[in-house]
Amino acid sequence: MADRFIDIAYEDKDIIVVNKPRGLLVVGEKGKQDKTRRRGEESLTDRVRGYLLRKFKGAKGAFVRPLHRLDRETTGLVIFAKSKGGMALSRDIKEHHVVRRYLAVVDGAVEKEDGVIDLSLEKGDFGHGKRVMVASEGEGRKAITQFRVIERYENATLLKINLKTGFTHQIRVHLAAIGHPLIGDKVYNPNGKIKFPRQALHSSELRFNHSVTHKKIEIGSKLPKDMEDLVDKLRELII
Repeated sequence: MADRFIDIAYEDKDIIVVNKPRGLLVVGEKGKQDKTRRRGEESLTDRVRGYLLRKFKGAKGAFVRPLHRLDRETTGLVIFAKSKGGMALSRDIKEHHVVRRYLAVVDGAVEKEDGVIDLSLEKGDFGHGKRVMVASEGEGRKAITQFRVIERYENATLLKINLKTGFTHQIRVHLAAIGHPLIGDKVYNPNGKIKFPRQALHSSELRFNHSVTHKKIEIGSKLPKDMEDLVDKLRELII
């Protein structure tokens, strides 16, 4: 279901799940006027709030809180709470009880059909836009990423990613650490040979138990057109 400014994947009285487009922050970073934050820029949270105010005309305000975030250039599913009951789902996200799966196109031929990346990460200012890096042994915070090969191309691979933990830039840093950075990632893959205007990463699947109704919710999101076009071009290279 598409609204004027948002693409709704699921909605009830407590939560709403929307597809985030590329180039949009989930939450505006107030007070930061740098290269990643433009004055007066609208965030995905702003758009969801605007939708709710239009839906419930006459309301003075709308309760809406994002329960997790995606990077500006990552697309796909984001959960928002519309009530205090919906907010309880944030605990399941923090405790890693919510299944979050992604589709990613990476540089190079991934050798294994599936695998686990278990590398601790740390935050900091590491230059050239890098905010996260693999920590030294015994330091940092534990981070685990599972992957499975979906398709192989001449010099690239389509992966399904399952996040077992949640850390800023986790997928981007973990994939770069094993020698297969995301295509189009200007920070962790600045010299990639396959050109793409953003990191080729899409939040494609969410599975969780509803915090109010306790029903099992499963939501999927297909690849956006730009990643579909990228995959089609890569397929042509192996014909």
